[in-house]
Amino acid sequence: MLLVPCRACGHQVDTFFVTCPGCRATNPGHKMSKQQAGLSVLLIQLIVGLVLGVGVCIYAWNTV
Repeated sequence: MLLVPCRACGHQVDTFFVTCPGCRATNPGHKMSKQQAGLSVLLIQLIVGLVLGVGVCIYAWNTV
């Protein structure tokens, strides 16, 4: 049983808890919630897509 602080309230919780008994935060033993992780992945995908799009536009502009 590994106790870690809840990411929301700091209450000591087991890493297997689904919700924090103190504040009812979901996945309290993880650094990020699933929603935050999903938003991080989406942001990275948008940045990579933007960089690739700009690169293709610059290449096309210089070619023509």
